[in-house]
This record gives sequence, structure tokens and C-alpha cells, in this order.
Amino acid sequence: MIAGRDIERLLEDAANSGKRGDYAGAARVFEQILTHDRSHLLTLMRYGLLALQVGDMQRALFLAQRAVTVHPGSAEAHHCLALAQYRTGKHRDAMRSMSRALALRPRYMEATLNLGNMMLETGDPQAALERYQAALDIAPGSAVACNNSGNAYRELGRLDDALQAYRRALVLDPDNVEAHNNIGNMLKDRGDAAAAISAFQRALELAPNRPDIWSNLLLAMNGWDRASAVEIAAEHRRFGEHFAGLLAAVSAPSMPSPRSASGADRRLHIGYVSSDFRRHAVAAFLLPLLRSHDRQRFRISCYDNGLQPDDVTELMRAQVDEFRTVVGVSDRALADLVGADGVDVLVDLNGHTARNRLPLFFLRPAAVQVTWLGYLCTTGIEAIDYRLTDGYADPPGTTEALYTETLWRLPETLWCYTAHSVAPPLQAPPHYTTGHVTFACLNNPAKVSPLALSTWAAILAAVPDSRLLLMTGSHADRMNEVSAFFEARGIARDRVEQNARLSLPAYLQMYQRADIALDSFPYSGGTTTCDALWMGLPVVTLAGDRAFARSGVSVLGNVGVPQWIASSPADYVRIATNLATDSKGLAPWRQNLRSRMQHSPLMDETRFARDIEAAFTAMVAGRA
Repeated sequence: MIAGRDIERLLEDAANSGKRGDYAGAARVFEQILTHDRSHLLTLMRYGLLALQVGDMQRALFLAQRAVTVHPGSAEAHHCLALAQYRTGKHRDAMRSMSRALALRPRYMEATLNLGNMMLETGDPQAALERYQAALDIAPGSAVACNNSGNAYRELGRLDDALQAYRRALVLDPDNVEAHNNIGNMLKDRGDAAAAISAFQRALELAPNRPDIWSNLLLAMNGWDRASAVEIAAEHRRFGEHFAGLLAAVSAPSMPSPRSASGADRRLHIGYVSSDFRRHAVAAFLLPLLRSHDRQRFRISCYDNGLQPDDVTELMRAQVDEFRTVVGVSDRALADLVGADGVDVLVDLNGHTARNRLPLFFLRPAAVQVTWLGYLCTTGIEAIDYRLTDGYADPPGTTEALYTETLWRLPETLWCYTAHSVAPPLQAPPHYTTGHVTFACLNNPAKVSPLALSTWAAILAAVPDSRLLLMTGSHADRMNEVSAFFEARGIARDRVEQNARLSLPAYLQMYQRADIALDSFPYSGGTTTCDALWMGLPVVTLAGDRAFARSGVSVLGNVGVPQWIASSPADYVRIATNLATDSKGLAPWRQNLRSRMQHSPLMDETRFARDIEAAFTAMVAGRA
């Protein structure tokens, strides 16, 4: 029998092994203790948490269940079991176990917060908010509970309350990294890129090794009209250099060797990594590829880091060979899993968007690594070999220096669009009945820069009595700022209609009220541009100096309407004004754009899939 002091020493050894990334060594120590005392509560719980960290979900669940079986009166054991159940997809069981922990210890702060987090992640923000308020009753000075309350308010659409909660968290703890980060995200989402960047920079001063905060900063920079393409690329490179050194130092002893594809009779294995295998813009472009892949020649796996699966998730699951949920799995464990799966080409679909798994790619678990679709910029990661693009988004000889990846231009388009099944039938352009032209930009407010607003004001001034429909969210102060912005340029408030987030059917119906769509810049639209065209609206876009500012160019180029691509803000105003003054010309576009799209490369799923597969095959052949 191991003495109590010996167990304490061994637990300390296990903890030190875990900090070094030696998970196998930590596991051996835990097994040593359990050989002598299979009921040791602290060992069962810590071993279970380690198993969760490395992605060994079934072991985690077994250990946590054993802890509860032998220690049914332990609130900590029930808390540990709840975490394991949640991570294995047993969400209802997890909440029951967490509630049991709270029944045993009503003022258990960690369990109160975690129950709230579970409720929030599973789509019940009101119940989550009640848990966070209970946590504040336990500890009124908790910056964490304040910050989490802000998360719940945000999901409830109470955006001003959310911002107030985050700011209250900073009053309680000025160095609260999460609150600075969340404020940055809210400012970005409402279109204030400059203020968002400042918030993210402060968060990074406090936590320089947080890749998710770096990603938020980089995403915000792409929407800032004062950042040049060269400056943005340099910041991405700094991200890559920082984490390449950091992750190499931690992980080098157990780095896997990339596996090259071999054997003509073996299917090439493609792995897609994303948090957006759900009802999302990325999924709208990915689903046509998944259902058109040649499954006799290619094995397809998806690694899902999303929190809320839905009906689109299930559609995607049915189109692939393996669909793995990897939420909470450590980068090291996920790299081992990808390697064990035998993935030849690992494809990042997030870039620096929310819940990305970019740190995984530093570990190079696949012979060929690619980024595509979700982020039209470099990742800054030298270990990612290629970025899929096209000649419209990245004209040859113009943007290569902006990337750490090698650009692989698909022969026609980097997008493959499928129209929404709920898209309403087309109606005549509304100016025939309203008597005035209506412009619309229904892009994410985060993409709307001051320069774009100024350009739109110039269009409204040039087209008397015209109107503009915008998506600005429900921040009262932001809506007032936008109204004041236009009023200062002579545009009355009633000419600019601001809308909060809409359901998909309501969003598509909104296009029926508009005659002409205006693309945002420098962060241009992708899905919204396609949607507007499908609803029969000409779309005016500005050709920028980087892919993020050229997604509209790519879409319009592939549909064959380059006349709507502007070379400058003044040219943008000219094109929009000419369209507005040619009222008879709008009706034919309303009738013909859908057919034009259907016969374009943008909607040819089979051809697009063959182009992608040819690219992946050539990439692997080049590495063999």
C-alpha cells in the first residue's frame, strides 16, 4: 500500500508531467496509484480530467463514473462526471450530474458557472443567465461571473446589457483577459474595427500566448479601412512566428513524422477541420463539395470543433466516411488522431475565425496541409503548405508576397454556391411601386467600414429620394452613430433603414425590398453577394488589393458581370448611380440573374469537386 505522503508526491509528479505535455507519463503515474488504491478520489478525478484533455473520452467517462460510484456524496466527483458526460455528447446527463453536484454543495461556484456554460452552449441563454446571476449571489465580486453574464446577454440579443456586463467585469478585474477579448468582439461585430483592435491588443498584452485572441485581432484588421495589405500580412507572420517557436518548444519531443501518400490502389484521405459544420456560410459552400466528392477515389473525414450541431451537421455527417467531434480535444491529441486516421491532406476551413484549430497545423499531422474557404487571407503559418484561391481573388503576380502559403489557384472559382431552399420566388424591382430606388447592404455589420459608409452616402446624395437598407445589429448607440453619420452628410434618417439580425427567410425576403445591392469594403461579401444575385439584384463591389477585398470580384467574375466591379470609390459611386438611373434595365437582371448563376462555374458542383480533387492529388504527388 502506498502511503499518503507517497500519493501526494506521485500526484505532484503526474501534474508536472502534464505541464510538460508528457500525458503518457502522467497516465502511468495515475495507473500506479490506482493499482494500490482503485478508489482514490483525487486520482480518479485528475486522471479523468487528463483523459478529457487528450481526447480519450471513454476513459474519462469510466474514471468519472467510478469516482461517483465509490464516492456518491462527493460534489467534486459529480462535477467531474458532468464534464466527462458533456464532452461525450451526453448533455442532458451532464446537466443532471452538475445539478446533483450543486444539490450536494449549493454554493459550489465552479459547478454553478459550468452549468451555466453548458446551458449557454446548448442553446438556452436565459437559463444560463440565471446560473450566472446565482454565481454573482455567491461571489458578487466575481469578474468571471460578470463576463459570463455578458456572454448570455449577447446570445439573448441584449447587446447593450452584454457590453455593460463586460465592462463591469473590468471594473472588478482590470486585467480580465476574457472581458477585454469579448469587448473586442462586440466592437468588431458592430463595425468599430479600430476600437476592437485596441481591445484585442490589450488582451494580448495580458495573455500573449493565447492564439484565439491573436486570431480575433487578425480578423478585425481585415475589416479596418486604415490597415494596408502589407501591414495585415506582417501581423499574420508575427502570429505564425510566435506560435511556431512556442509550439515547437513544447511539442518537439513527440512530433509525428508527416506521412506521404503511397499506393495507387489506396483512396486519398482528405480531412476537413472546422467549427462551422452547421447552418453557416462556410457550410453553404462546403456541402456541395462533400456531396460531389468521388468517394471511390477519396476518403473524406470531418473534424468538428463546433458547439451546436444542427440539421446541416447531420447532412454533412451523411456525406463523409468519418465525422469526429473534437471539441475540447487538445491539439497534441488531435494531431495524434489525425495521424492515426492516415489523413493525406488536412484542410483548415476556419482561418482566423471563431473556434479555429490553427494550432493543430503547427504540429503538422498530415503530409500536405491546406487552408481554404473560411478566411481569405494568409494564416501566417509556415506549416500550412497551400491556400486554395482563384485568379479573381488573387490575380497572378499581385498578391503572392502577402502569404506564407503557396497560392494554388483553382481553374475557375474558389466558391461553389447552392441556393437556399427557402429563397422566395422573384418579384418585380420594388422601385416600380415605391417610386424610388432602394439600395441594400445586408452584409455582417463587422464588414462595414467608415469609408464604405461615406461612399454609400455619396450614392444616396447622387440619387435623389433613394433609400438604403442596412444590417447594423441592435446596439442602440451604434444605430444612433450610423444615423448621425449620414445626417452629417445631408442624408435624412428616414432614408436609411437599420435592421437587427434576421432569420434566413426574413433576410432573403429583405432583398425583395431592394433594387441594387452594395457590397461592403475593404471586407467584401461572399455568401451575401451570391444571395443578392440569386434574388435578382445587381451587386456593386470594389476591387481591393487583397483577397478579403476581392471576394465580390471573384463571384461577379465567375457569373460574368464584370461591369459591376469598381476600381475606386468614385467608380463605385458611378456604377451604382448608373444602375439606379436605368430603371428599365433593372427588370431584365431581376429575371435573368438566377439562370446566369445556374449556368456559371459558381454553381457547377461536379466540375468544382473535380477541380478540388485534382488540386489535392497534385499536391500529394508533389510531396511524395
